[in-house]
Amino acid sequence: MSEHKRQSPLPDLTPRQLQILKLLQAGKPNKELSEELGIGVGTVKQHLVALFKKLNVRNRAMAVSLAADIQQQSAAPTMSLKREVLLDRRPCVVLSMSLPHDATIQNVRLMHGRLGAFAAAHDAIFLARSGNAGDVIFGIQHTSEYVVAVALHTARTVLHDLMLEDVGIAAQLRGCLTAGHAFASMHQFGGWTGEALASTTISSARTLLDTISPGQFLIDEAARDLTALFGIEGLPNDVEGIPFFDLDKFRWSANRLGYELIDRVAEMSALRASLNASAHQLGNIFHIEGEMGMGKSRLCEEVYRLCQDSVGVASFYRCLPAALNEPCWSVTKEEYCDVDEIDARLRNQPVEHPDLVIVDDIHLLPAEQQTKLIRAVEIALKQGKLVVLAGRKIMHIPDTSAAQIITLRRMSPQSLQGLVRKVIGKAVVKDRTNKVLSICSAAAGVPLFAIELARHHQEESHLPLSLQFAINARLDGLHLDRWLLREVARQAAGISIEDIRQKMGEEATEVKRKVNNSIAAGVLSCSADEWISFTHPLLRLAINDTITD
Repeated sequence: MSEHKRQSPLPDLTPRQLQILKLLQAGKPNKELSEELGIGVGTVKQHLVALFKKLNVRNRAMAVSLAADIQQQSAAPTMSLKREVLLDRRPCVVLSMSLPHDATIQNVRLMHGRLGAFAAAHDAIFLARSGNAGDVIFGIQHTSEYVVAVALHTARTVLHDLMLEDVGIAAQLRGCLTAGHAFASMHQFGGWTGEALASTTISSARTLLDTISPGQFLIDEAARDLTALFGIEGLPNDVEGIPFFDLDKFRWSANRLGYELIDRVAEMSALRASLNASAHQLGNIFHIEGEMGMGKSRLCEEVYRLCQDSVGVASFYRCLPAALNEPCWSVTKEEYCDVDEIDARLRNQPVEHPDLVIVDDIHLLPAEQQTKLIRAVEIALKQGKLVVLAGRKIMHIPDTSAAQIITLRRMSPQSLQGLVRKVIGKAVVKDRTNKVLSICSAAAGVPLFAIELARHHQEESHLPLSLQFAINARLDGLHLDRWLLREVARQAAGISIEDIRQKMGEEATEVKRKVNNSIAAGVLSCSADEWISFTHPLLRLAINDTITD
């Protein structure tokens, strides 16, 4: 389509054509269009031909690219495209894989099909390309702190599927994993619009893939660093390529970087007392709750160590995200396990006391499995066991024993200083004292933030990639107005609701509604005089890192 026609007024569309265009924008195939509109598939095709002709486009993709403009004209003529679409700088991970040039079309289709299926299942973007290659970009639609683990699991699964078809071709499979950023057009409330995607990370992955020998897999330094957010054991220390088959040696243990437990004196005192009570066959249950990065897992590790030191019986389990197809990891046995094993451990008669059972990240389990374990806890308490359940939010089931709840709060900057010094270690740091104080101030009481800022203390211009993934993982799930968050993020000292209203050009009631949603989500706060700011300084920095204009 010519630039002249692109900028010219759009033709009038019938209500049915507008309806079809909106369904196309939602990605509906012809069959679903037929079902939703109550017409035959043949009639749908006729409507599409008429629609494409009126828009002067050749296919669905070109029609969808005009959908935002059509919606502007039909529903909100005064609203500009900029109000609906943002160009964001997003953290991403790119998995690139290729087969040799002599691979059969069936094998190439198998690889592309599996990569496409994983992309669809994990809100990723799949790009098939010539040369029997393909890329999956994770983190654009929705990001997660588990993104590297999911990408590696994807590569491993594709390898296994190819082995079932042709072992010889599977042995020549090449792959690499890179991490970085992408510029992507995003909807106002999250999700990729499909209009723009550009990234040096994608081109770097493709360039890197061409240098890898058949049968090899390479993980770049940035992707390796992200494993600190989700423990992946078995990763070699160097950055050289590894045999593709060695991906089977990786273990998703969720064993994060560990540092000395700080400050949690009252919490440890309560857990220690209950451990001593279990030695006398008096059962108890604790729920350790808090946002990501507050130290729940570290607290679990410490009480686990105490039980082992007291020659008690201790079992420690970590729940894993469903995307990895492995329900749980047994820290004690260093192997995968299922919920039935944890259930049996809770119900079995103790052989000696104290008897401790820890289930960390229980919020990752489906609701029915959480319920199953909480029911089993009732039996464990009668047997004198100490049970510790940790998670961001733990289910509370009626008619079960009340748990002692430990809600981990933010620590003071002073309490984090020792942790930051330990992470920085003996590295040469200019003005070390001020650097430590600056990191503790920016972390604002969150141990994980302090650790990641300290690990990347030489990075000045942006947040560490690991924290961008962690913070965006939280924000992506809230579906808040990103234009609103951008306006607040531009003002270091906060902004009034009236100023937000003027900058966004919306009614005061609508701005207040969006602000209230962000406050309820724990992202923004409002002072008595209606001054709006972020609840944590790194939330503001993360939003600022996405702004490209």
